[in-house]
Amino acid sequence: MEEKIRALVRELNPWWEGERIEVPEYRRFVFPEIEKYMRLRQIIGIIGLRRVGKTVLMNQLIEEKLKNTAKENIFYFVFDDVTTQKPEVLEGILNYYLKTIASKGRKYVFLDEIQKVPFWQGVIKRFYDRREDVKFVVSGSSSLDIRKSKESLAGRIFDFYMPPLTFREFLEMNDIRTGRVEFNDFASFYEKNLHKKEVFENMLQEYILRGAFPEIAGEKDEEIVRKYVKSSVVERIVLEDIPLGFGVRKRDILQDVLEYCASETSNLLDLTKLADTLNVNFRTIRAHLFYLQKAFLIDILHVYTKSSAKRLRKNKKVHIAHPSIGIALMNYGREILSANEITGRYMESVVFQHAKYVAERTYFWRSGRYEVDIVTENRKLLPIEVKYRASISWKDAKSLAKFMKRFKLKTGVVVTKNTFDERKTKEGEILFAPAWLFLLMV
Repeated sequence: MEEKIRALVRELNPWWEGERIEVPEYRRFVFPEIEKYMRLRQIIGIIGLRRVGKTVLMNQLIEEKLKNTAKENIFYFVFDDVTTQKPEVLEGILNYYLKTIASKGRKYVFLDEIQKVPFWQGVIKRFYDRREDVKFVVSGSSSLDIRKSKESLAGRIFDFYMPPLTFREFLEMNDIRTGRVEFNDFASFYEKNLHKKEVFENMLQEYILRGAFPEIAGEKDEEIVRKYVKSSVVERIVLEDIPLGFGVRKRDILQDVLEYCASETSNLLDLTKLADTLNVNFRTIRAHLFYLQKAFLIDILHVYTKSSAKRLRKNKKVHIAHPSIGIALMNYGREILSANEITGRYMESVVFQHAKYVAERTYFWRSGRYEVDIVTENRKLLPIEVKYRASISWKDAKSLAKFMKRFKLKTGVVVTKNTFDERKTKEGEILFAPAWLFLLMV
């Protein structure tokens, strides 16, 4: 193996020389869930949008393991340098580490941005099958590359999605501790925290502007936030990650499709109209939406129906991963928070993103003139309407009541701007909850 790569291996593992690593103290809510699986032999795959903290999480896992593991039995490598993005280099560094540096006992191997190495699954599979003393933790910024590994690594990998910061995490990173709100504890939590209501409402506005990424959770300068989101996240994905991973040549089309999704977040997708506007064919639009979804920049939401065939045929909704991405792309400023329609659509996307973290499946529902913004499915269905405005009336729950009646449900939620209420109806109980309160469920 080249001397340059051997030197890089040494540089990336300073604890071998007795040096401490500087790791942020704050641990995201997925940390304990992933740490629980560290004792098992299976590979751990960590996936998520750029800059959400995957590398930090890896370093925190390393810090934890250094407490009770020989320092030479912990190995980290990141595949950022183009010269390292080859299967033979991956195999070479693993052989070099295991034969030259590692000692007896269990080894922990952390491989960051593994999706940049073609055919990495086959290399890892060979080591996994013949080395029971090695635990692999891999990360990637493309869901396709990690999740498709289940085909070649069947039974050998558990994958974990690391989302943008949740509202609760954003509060905690700004020194406001709340704990998670359980669904059946909404009313008592609201009552106990009435005196903090204005703080939560103001912080929710800040969350919309800058709440996606840990590095800028405390940044107050809007221009810095906007440049960070554009240069460190969007441009790296659109100009580097997707073209590299999918062989996309027309990056301008990719940028245009992303900007369309940002401007139309929480609206129905009209692929034909979009194709006509950009003067490209329907298949190109579908492909570029697929790439953006696999890079975690957008989500495509299907309609709820018991027929999977109908679900695929019917119109779909688009949601941007976080409002701060849309705000940066559209060059909006803080004044956007006073634009009710746009802020309402951003809030629907925020509620959707939070709801999907705690749901097995997430949909929307539409039947004639009735529509429910979000439907989560676990053991039961939960319909959620987002009405982020000051004035709320019973009419705002008509679609919700219709859905509850059709599917014989006893509970529905209307997410509001500042209204809290619990109403018993013939269809069931409808909870009107301020957005800040609902988002603390995650």
